[in-house]
Amino acid sequence: MDNRRGHRPIRLGLVAGTIINLALLNGPAAADLIYFRGGGGVQLPTETAGDRVVLILPNGRLELHRDDIARRVPGFWPPDEWESRRRAARDAGFAARFAAAWWAIENGLTTEVVPELRDLHAIDPSHGPTERMIAILDRLGAPCPDPDASRFREALGVEMKEARGPHVLLLHQHDHAEAVERIEVLERVITGFHLLFAAQGVELRVPSQRLVSAWFADRADYLAFLHRQKADAFATTAGYYHPTWAAVVAYDARSSEAQRSAREALGRRREALRRATIELDAMPPGSRIRLKLADEPARLVDRSGLDRRGRETAWQSARLDLEWRSNDLGLASHEMIHHLAHTSGLVPRHDAFPVWLHEGFAAQFEVVRGGRWAGISRVDDHRLPDWRRIDRPTGLERLVRDLDFGRGYGRDIYAEAWALVYYLRVERASGFATFVDLLRNPDPTADEATSGPRGQRYLDAFRRAFGPDLPAIGHDWHRFMAGVRSPIEQQAHPDRGARP
Repeated sequence: MDNRRGHRPIRLGLVAGTIINLALLNGPAAADLIYFRGGGGVQLPTETAGDRVVLILPNGRLELHRDDIARRVPGFWPPDEWESRRRAARDAGFAARFAAAWWAIENGLTTEVVPELRDLHAIDPSHGPTERMIAILDRLGAPCPDPDASRFREALGVEMKEARGPHVLLLHQHDHAEAVERIEVLERVITGFHLLFAAQGVELRVPSQRLVSAWFADRADYLAFLHRQKADAFATTAGYYHPTWAAVVAYDARSSEAQRSAREALGRRREALRRATIELDAMPPGSRIRLKLADEPARLVDRSGLDRRGRETAWQSARLDLEWRSNDLGLASHEMIHHLAHTSGLVPRHDAFPVWLHEGFAAQFEVVRGGRWAGISRVDDHRLPDWRRIDRPTGLERLVRDLDFGRGYGRDIYAEAWALVYYLRVERASGFATFVDLLRNPDPTADEATSGPRGQRYLDAFRRAFGPDLPAIGHDWHRFMAGVRSPIEQQAHPDRGARP
């Protein structure tokens, strides 16, 4: 479960770059990190035409002037980068091709990578990871039937439309395009989850029927559902996996107070600009008018000043939409991992994994950049700032014992769970696989009377997987996290050599 996506404050005006009208341009596309002269940046594919740079957004395009951009760094859009990586690896041998394919999987290209995996399997059918991944893809290939969701639909308490993917049944209150976008992300997540464990030799069940998700349009309906389920303790969350119904339930972040107030403020700003434009159009060329916008002092502006504020407003609106997608699609991906952890058999018993591992692992799948799912264990643009804000981190032993998780959401403890799993997967991958295996397959001769309570069992497995010196591990974890940077951060100062 996860709260912070639905209630994260929207910081309008972070980027003061000038954006102008929606445009449809034909030109070569590139993938850039864009740094604006007024501060801030964005990671999106772009097109260029003369003195214009166009950001390609999930729902359209926004045109900028070159002068509005302080710096562009190409090569940070995995769908564009994949083909060049694939071509370069073809001449470097099987190992290089497999490494490129694994890069694609970890960057969310779980559909695009399939032909390359099949080519690799044809070249070397005895290569274990590729053989297992092809086997799981074949098992995922057959569409699933719908489960009987009639009682769950009744429990939701509101009318819902239906949309389907091969492995997902989405009950929703949105337009068709938004439902399709959500399903496409969830299907990629499902495939990525199974490819990850197949490559590591972990045998999991594929879905035998479509996995159910409910997506409310309004937070009030979500809260009403929780109340009827006697689950008011989860009212601080924006979504969660409901084990009784075997379904994910979430609400649209646009109905959160932060998004609503930000969108209403933008609406008022657009209306003020519209009225000012009409007034200025009726005046002689070169005239100025007094413009008062809620977020800045009143001032006299001419046509260029008015246009600039209109362009800034267009970008603020686009940025708010990107923030919404990051919240909603990231949350959907996070909760789908909880769903898969149970239905696939990854977690054989409800208490097999500590809560920090459940939440930290699910957070490895929640990163959305530029409106697309970014893949597995990418630097989390939301969790990383949360991690940095923690004043008094939990001690490693206390965290491993799972002593601070309860029902509901806590920003700091969830950020610590993300950061610990991120560190273990990136820096201690072999030990992480061992840790998961020990939790899934405990000593069959031991019981709680001999092995101790759950927290002790988690700690014992952790020490067996990573070593007994927890203070040293904790120190290395914090040292590693101090160097972690998002791509936007690292490329702003590439000479620092921080981890992207």
